[in-house]
Amino acid sequence: MKKLAKLLAVVVCLTALVALAACSSPTVSRSSESFDVKSEAASSTSSSAASSDTEPFYALVIGNDTRIGTVEQEDEDYSDGRARSDTIMLVRVDPKTYRIGIVTIPRDTAAPIDNHMAKINETYKYLGAQGLIDQVTALAGVTPKYYLDMTFVQYEDFINQLGGIKAYVPANIELQDIVGGEDIVLSEGEQELNGAQALVLARSRKQYSAPQDARRQINDRALVEAGIMMIANNPDKAESAVDTLFANCDSNWPKDKLLALVKDFSAHADQITFQKGTGPYDGDNDPETGDWLATRDENAWHQIIEVLEAGGDPTTVVPLP
Repeated sequence: MKKLAKLLAVVVCLTALVALAACSSPTVSRSSESFDVKSEAASSTSSSAASSDTEPFYALVIGNDTRIGTVEQEDEDYSDGRARSDTIMLVRVDPKTYRIGIVTIPRDTAAPIDNHMAKINETYKYLGAQGLIDQVTALAGVTPKYYLDMTFVQYEDFINQLGGIKAYVPANIELQDIVGGEDIVLSEGEQELNGAQALVLARSRKQYSAPQDARRQINDRALVEAGIMMIANNPDKAESAVDTLFANCDSNWPKDKLLALVKDFSAHADQITFQKGTGPYDGDNDPETGDWLATRDENAWHQIIEVLEAGGDPTTVVPLP
């Protein structure tokens, strides 16, 4: 598959505190999702802390699949440079409890576009990040305050500029690096990855059993969580990591607010907890277009949001594959 997952990803991607994921050289251990931001610190009153968000909010992490700068740039299907949002993660950040919720919006989710149902990732292609935010708001009933948006090239550059990432690869993977063109082979297990290898991990899905993309997205959420904890445990790197993030993504998140948030979470690293899951990913072929679409279930999404805001486990609403 030639589509970006992130993260990271968020993986980076990262997601409210997804930004944190994108703010570090993540260390990814085997995820519990397996296959079968208040003041800067309690003791600080710095001006940057004063600018931080103090109430819970949502952010949207977008991994878009533009082929600009890749070996497929001249491909007829992608030569216009436009992209779809093949990774969409809704992240809830609670600066009071240091709880972070990361929930994937499956890219195939049915969404109304131009008076017909299409995949939600097509929204980004025609209406951009704001159009996607509007779709997410209609689907989940909450409005993301911020977004973070990365391309294939930006993701690889970001990881390389951070010095690579340590990640858990859940299966043997072989896929072409869409940026440089070389074939990448990864073996199962925890290992150090450069940008190209990390992108392959984020994109690859064909080695998994169905539902393949839902399983791939487990890796994205794990990357985001690991990145958040990596930077939280290395607060001296926060400012340079945030600078690197903003050099490699598009975002409406004010840098001073994100940095203050990162510093505050770093000062409370031992209190950070995560809620991770996915929206509905089962589906069927649309009778009008024939396209395979994941079921649009706004009621399920409203239940997921209720669970997130209550501090619960979103997989009790939509179980993992």
